[in-house]
Amino acid sequence: MCEEKCLTGERIVIGYWLSEKKRSKLKWNESQNVCAKQGFVLKLVNLNFSLDSQGPFDVFLHKLTDTLAHAEAGDSQARAVVNRVESYIRRNPKMIVVDPLESVKKVRDRQNSYEILREMQCNDVFVPNSIELKSRNVSDNLTELHRHNIKFPFMCKPLLAQGSSNAHQMMVIFNEEGVKDCQPPCIVQNFVNHNAILYKVYIVGNHFHVVERPSLKNFYPKDCETLGTLFFSSHDVSKSGSTSEWSVISKQDEALTVKPNYGIFKKIVSKATKLFGLVLVGVDVVIENHTGRYAIIDVNAFPGYDGYPHFFMDLVETIKLRLSDQKARLNYHRTSILTKCMSTDLESGVESDEKKKQSMK
Repeated sequence: MCEEKCLTGERIVIGYWLSEKKRSKLKWNESQNVCAKQGFVLKLVNLNFSLDSQGPFDVFLHKLTDTLAHAEAGDSQARAVVNRVESYIRRNPKMIVVDPLESVKKVRDRQNSYEILREMQCNDVFVPNSIELKSRNVSDNLTELHRHNIKFPFMCKPLLAQGSSNAHQMMVIFNEEGVKDCQPPCIVQNFVNHNAILYKVYIVGNHFHVVERPSLKNFYPKDCETLGTLFFSSHDVSKSGSTSEWSVISKQDEALTVKPNYGIFKKIVSKATKLFGLVLVGVDVVIENHTGRYAIIDVNAFPGYDGYPHFFMDLVETIKLRLSDQKARLNYHRTSILTKCMSTDLESGVESDEKKKQSMK
């Protein structure tokens, strides 16, 4: 379907569903002109109705993380939407989906995504040690922390990275007294001193852009003796222009700041997209003081892309590449079938000739 349209000049239809908030944040209206110039038509999909009546679509682009979360939590309306989308995708296997629902589900569970990310650890890149706490018994949790070498201070994060109202509500736990503040099911992760600098790596297929954001300051053993649990929203602390008191570092710590190596970011991008099978993905990275190693602390499907220049151009180019790859695969498949048929016909002809010769003897 897509390849015929490319040959005839007919426009490619991108069916999409994004929340109104997401569309506004991305300035989605500006994408119409970019897409039109490249031969694409954007069509907003109403997920409460049959997709068959709104299609056909060559590409389906979405952000359904909230809907997936509600469906898993037992919301019947959300479950109906997910079923409707999954059914439509199954019936249209040639349609390109950005991104596959199964791939999106991989990154919703933080501990699951950390386990996947550990496959890309190397000398320069690591994933801080983490475990999932399931019990509300403080004594049991302390045993688990010691057993898995989780040290104070550590981060405490909700299990779900996206799709829940508290996904960005986090804590820094400084001592055993603070362990009671953990709200299982949750993820605890060793804190990495990183000079209050967070690098948000926004990825669009083979393209990426790194945005520097404020983050939490360094913490030391003395802080574990004097500080109580720090409750914070990662959105508030790390948003552009944030001036949180917890982001202020000392003059001595300023000297520890490491200039980022974009070659390592490129390596992270290449491996992350392959591991998760996502086109639109964001990776949160910090650079550890003293070692200069890159710690991956979170990953999200279809992130905000704040500060990403030419987002729509890169998105359209990525979709065009996917369509081109699909066309090449289909052509290869057709050629293989044709070659096999010709070979079979030739063999049948030879066999027939041999039989004729035998009958003449």
